[in-house]
Amino acid sequence: MWGVEVAIGSNLGELLKQKDFGSIPSSKIAPYISMYWGSMMIGRWTGAISAFEFKNNTKKLLTIIVPLVAFGIVIGANSIAQYDMSPLYMYVVCVFIQIAAFFLSKDKPAKTLLIFSVIGIVAMLIGIFNTGDLAIYAFLTGGIACSIMWPSIFSLSIAGLGKYTTQGAAFLIMMILGGGIIPPIQGKLSDFLQSSKNAVEGSGIHNSFWVAVVCFAYILFFAIAVKGILKKQGINYDDAETKGGH
Repeated sequence: MWGVEVAIGSNLGELLKQKDFGSIPSSKIAPYISMYWGSMMIGRWTGAISAFEFKNNTKKLLTIIVPLVAFGIVIGANSIAQYDMSPLYMYVVCVFIQIAAFFLSKDKPAKTLLIFSVIGIVAMLIGIFNTGDLAIYAFLTGGIACSIMWPSIFSLSIAGLGKYTTQGAAFLIMMILGGGIIPPIQGKLSDFLQSSKNAVEGSGIHNSFWVAVVCFAYILFFAIAVKGILKKQGINYDDAETKGGH
């Protein structure tokens, strides 16, 4: 997860410089990068709601309000910095998709992981097979997909470790190393694709996002496989889910 999260953010700036994505100069890329990382904030703020003892109806209301407020903060902060945020106003549609995903996941880590990994895969595929604003919004949605994955992965991974929970948690934290491995792999793939015969300008960086598809697909595999793994350990899967959290 750390790898794909950093890879998308690291390569987004280069993608936006391409003709098919508006030829946006470095001086005007900041709002898009801000919205990508802001998407992480939007998701994590929304996920944090379940950590509080609110009534059910209050939680539902906050699940709608909090992400919209967070989106407004990202827009507002960049507007104060005098960036033109009008191209990103419609990104609120993606925020509503995230809201729907939270309602579907019902605070269950495995279900959350499955739903958000599917969102990540679909978003990357839309981005790869399209250009312009639609593709940009799709790649930005990668931030929404990654935003809530870590706590879900963590709670599922340490379930059933017993006396080895501390060691398991330590190894999981070490997996942040992925953030230093996946981005260079995507960069190398971009260079390779761009250097191939008859490569269209910018096609290398664009098609390099297949790396992100593979990463999200692996997370989807984990979300599906973890049910069988926990059952083999004699762990009640549903109990493990409801005790999870964001």
